[in-house]
Amino acid sequence: MGIVDGEVRDKKKTVNTLCGVAGREELYTVEAPDAAIPNRIRPDQFYGQALATAVRTILEMRKQQNLGAATINEIFDALTTGGYTFNTKNDDVARQSLRNSLSKNTITFHKLPNGRFGMLSWYPNAKPARPVNLTAVGLGAAALPTEEEEEEETETATEESAAEDVFK
Repeated sequence: MGIVDGEVRDKKKTVNTLCGVAGREELYTVEAPDAAIPNRIRPDQFYGQALATAVRTILEMRKQQNLGAATINEIFDALTTGGYTFNTKNDDVARQSLRNSLSKNTITFHKLPNGRFGMLSWYPNAKPARPVNLTAVGLGAAALPTEEEEEEETETATEESAAEDVFK
């Protein structure tokens, strides 16, 4: 098994630091992982997809590249690079709508304390954002949304957020 991208990036940073100590120019250009967008996104990849599906794809791509959780700006940039269109009046409203949708979809996504979003499945020991005891409120496991309902809920939340922002 080879060295993963994060390890290579760290080694390059170390070499650059040593070059600085020795008074030499840095040997490597190191891209910060914060600015990284998965590089295998086609311009039409997310066109017509549900938001949750597209974000899930982006986060899984980031995981494969050892980039992990992403900021709203990174997710937004990857979505627009992949042809996803937001039905909002501008990019700021679209970013807020994206943030709201991911924050509400706690079954799939998890917001870390640093504000980044990852897949809930990546963090098995994470505390749920809003713990719900379905049995206590008289509902069984059948009350959990299906993947289609989850997608629909995310889309509705996006549209509602955009509508709310228009009237503010």
